[in-house]
Amino acid sequence: MTPFPGPAQESEKKIMPIRRFRATVAAVPLLAATLLTASGCVTVHGEEVLQPAVTKDEAARVLDRFGKLNNKANEDYDLGVNSRIEAGGLREIDQAGLKVRKEDSPEGNPDYEPLEFSDTRYLIPQQRGWPRWFVADTLTNRNDLRWFMVFVKEEPESRWHATHLSLLDDAEVAAIGEFAEDGDGHVRRVPLGKSSGLAVPPGRLGTAYAAYLKDGDGDDFAPGQHTSERLGAREQYRRTPEYVTQYVDEATPEYPPVALRLADGGALALFSSRHFVKQTMAEGQEVEVPPAAGTLMKGTPEKSLTLERVSQQAVVVPPRDEKGDGIVFYNRLEGLVGAEGS
Repeated sequence: MTPFPGPAQESEKKIMPIRRFRATVAAVPLLAATLLTASGCVTVHGEEVLQPAVTKDEAARVLDRFGKLNNKANEDYDLGVNSRIEAGGLREIDQAGLKVRKEDSPEGNPDYEPLEFSDTRYLIPQQRGWPRWFVADTLTNRNDLRWFMVFVKEEPESRWHATHLSLLDDAEVAAIGEFAEDGDGHVRRVPLGKSSGLAVPPGRLGTAYAAYLKDGDGDDFAPGQHTSERLGAREQYRRTPEYVTQYVDEATPEYPPVALRLADGGALALFSSRHFVKQTMAEGQEVEVPPAAGTLMKGTPEKSLTLERVSQQAVVVPPRDEKGDGIVFYNRLEGLVGAEGS
């Protein structure tokens, strides 16, 4: 599981199963169109048709279904139910959290407060082919933050799954700005490659972020909590009298990002990344294992402990010709997903 060939790389000293890094925080089948072309050929399911990824009514049903099953999964700590409504990095984070809580409370959570949504708007781009996706921007009864939830449908017969979650306050939403719309009033999705016109294409954000965290080189990212300050914090734990800490950061190509065009030509992008932290203790020092890590542990932590986390980021990427200070982070949600002792 661990990518450490030997001493050196990167991570953090304290672990939380899920947290919001800023202050202190943590289907209905798509009715696809059939197009009769001038030649008489039929394109089934609308693979070549530019059309809204989903109707607003169906998007509302998707969110409603998610809410109901999410409540069941979190009340019973049921990983099977969770897998019916989540995918990608979000599922990996939540599955690990449910596994830990199930170990602590096999009977579930009788005091669970059902999650409720309100004041929801749906950011729906027009797309061709599959997969398709949209964003639900909603309030909940959990806090005063707006939840930006990405839902993805892989193919015509698939269910919709939530794949990304970002939590933003009103000031952050205002700072991000307005979304660009096409001639039909739909938000505009951004290509993942070079044709995006962005300083860093959305498809390369995970790779660029991992490279930045390795050595801090380059000017792609603006200074801040999750960039320059994160590197500074790591230096405190890289070598101490009690232990040595190594860090490895990786892109997650298996979890594709999504991006929406902003009115100023930039984009709001949501992407995932993977982070390993290995602490090797000095002679005579005992390995400290966080409670959540014990449930996820592989091996025996006699001398060292490696913690694996998946992180989801919401960033604003500037246009290629107007880089300014660089990519700005607005939210980072992280969860412990694995642990290995040696």
